[in-house]
Amino acid sequence: MKSLIDCEGVLSRGLADIRTQFQVPAEFPQAVTEQAELSARRTISCHADWTDRDFVTLDPYSSRDLDQAFAIEQAGADIVLHYAIADVASFVGAGDALDREAWVRGETIYMPDGKASLYPVQLSEGAASLLPGEDRPAVLWRLQLDADGELTSVDVRRSIVRSRAQLDYPSFASTGGERVSLLQRVGELRQARERDRGVARPLVRGMARTTGPSAWPSPDPSWPARPGPRRGPHDPASAPRRIHLLT
Repeated sequence: MKSLIDCEGVLSRGLADIRTQFQVPAEFPQAVTEQAELSARRTISCHADWTDRDFVTLDPYSSRDLDQAFAIEQAGADIVLHYAIADVASFVGAGDALDREAWVRGETIYMPDGKASLYPVQLSEGAASLLPGEDRPAVLWRLQLDADGELTSVDVRRSIVRSRAQLDYPSFASTGGERVSLLQRVGELRQARERDRGVARPLVRGMARTTGPSAWPSPDPSWPARPGPRRGPHDPASAPRRIHLLT
């Protein structure tokens, strides 16, 4: 991770001004934090047990708010994808302090020097996070694709899952094996189906803003652009980003 030397505090003051201007939430009220601590100890029941599947997460190693995990397997000529989303609703009651604060915040806001979370860390980085080796409630999609990449079966249920590992994109790609090859295959098939439907591609091939990640497009032709790395269907980093499009 890169760090900046901000001896005169210019960057810190600028980011603080942005928070003030756009009313970025700061600390959680005490009542919300207390509710989170209580909810984090809640026993989850009535969820199907899917802890036998080899789920993994794909996030930076420093991340603790892990809200997605997946497992993938071959079933004859088909591919079955299990896609888990953290079931935060299991810890939040309608109208309670957590629920009311979440409606005020709306989303987690990420900034260069931190974030303003939707829920307190007791949930977002603790009891509701899909941390490796921990049994966690999730909303689980079981998605079955045929040999052409078309969805033939979809099932959604509240389940308990257990992540086997927290991977980032480089470590995921380096693991190799069936998980990587199957996910690459899903990426290839889904990209082919998108072409068949004439789906517009959101990225400008081979071009990116000089001020942002290499995969960002340049919607304004006056913005400076430079060649960026292309994410084709064979790139192990491209397929995981397409999983949520199936749900």
